[in-house]
Amino acid sequence: MTSLRTPSMPALRRCIGLLALASAGATLADTQTWNYKSYLRDRTSGQYDKEKFRTSTVTLTEQDGKAVFRMVTAGRGDLCISASDLPAEVQRGADTTIVTVTPTLAGCEPFRYVIRNDGSGGIRQHRRDDRWVADGLDHDLTPKK
Repeated sequence: MTSLRTPSMPALRRCIGLLALASAGATLADTQTWNYKSYLRDRTSGQYDKEKFRTSTVTLTEQDGKAVFRMVTAGRGDLCISASDLPAEVQRGADTTIVTVTPTLAGCEPFRYVIRNDGSGGIRQHRRDDRWVADGLDHDLTPKK
């Protein structure tokens, strides 16, 4: 039969210190994902077609005081949005979460999503004359399950 040795107090302190250090460096990210309709432009008129869209997802990840936005869409997505992770600003209220994204690609305009916290959807807005204006399309913006 083997006898078990009781670890010394300095060894226990070292183990506890290493565990505390490891857990302090591993902060968890808060991630939310929503369904999204990416509308396609009509090639002749240049207008968005309310009947033609790609099913996409938008994801917001918050960690260490920073927020990152990402859109994943099938096929060719909007280069301003779907090229990479984009920095975002998040405002949370009792009824809505507002995610504001400023694309890093030159020539791309800022936009934001106003998402209802009850899960019933939301809207996309663009800046026009120093005001946020809804684009008038149903983008879904319901929680992805």
